[in-house]
Amino acid sequence: MNPSEIKTLALKIGISSKDVIRKAEELLRLCEIRCMSATALGPNSTCQAVMCIELAATSVDQPIDKNAAIRCSGVTRKVYTTLYKTLENILEMKQDIGIRDLAVQFGCLPAVNPALEILARYRKECEGKMSESARDDVNFNSSLFTTGSLYTACRHLKIKVEKSKFLLVAGVKKSTFDRLSSDLTTHATAVIGERKTGKSKRQGHWLEDLEKSFEECSPPKRQPIAKQHGVSNGNNDYEEWKRKILEGTKTNTQS
Repeated sequence: MNPSEIKTLALKIGISSKDVIRKAEELLRLCEIRCMSATALGPNSTCQAVMCIELAATSVDQPIDKNAAIRCSGVTRKVYTTLYKTLENILEMKQDIGIRDLAVQFGCLPAVNPALEILARYRKECEGKMSESARDDVNFNSSLFTTGSLYTACRHLKIKVEKSKFLLVAGVKKSTFDRLSSDLTTHATAVIGERKTGKSKRQGHWLEDLEKSFEECSPPKRQPIAKQHGVSNGNNDYEEWKRKILEGTKTNTQS
């Protein structure tokens, strides 16, 4: 697409800045170099050009007419949004979003700390297998890894979230996202499983201390003669009371 056509498209979506149009031309050339397939980013060159114009405008906080951009692209809003996210990743113009910010956006704050641990474990595992030069090429703070870690944590914590929203932010194909989630599953099981096991151990230790305190405070046994005279054994009453207290405590702890 020649510069005059890009300028015409830019004007249609409310962009007249020469700097933005020049930036869009550069991005379009870079897009053509990096894309393996001509149809990877839309069915036509117009769609790619419109997305490059929007990216150029966004990089300098220049507002555009989003509805007009989608109309000019020749694709649906859903397709345009997906392609735009993909182009952001290809051109490395996507701003990284932290796990906590994502959790606020998706309403799953309890999954923040487990997700951070999952990502840290995964990063350590991957970096242990990479050369130093390869480590510099991988950004583990990118949206792909943060969304993957948070989504995997939510699944293991049984927090209901919409996978489609995570995919939209990740900006990758579903198959790519699923492969990453599968790789993160082992770490999620380790992190969240360890948390549950630790909690159970702490509860058991507390109950053992309670039982021990009961034993230390137990009154001395009465003489069997009390039973012969039809008098209730106080120690038996105490043991029955202690048993009920412990059963009630365990029930509350498990609930």
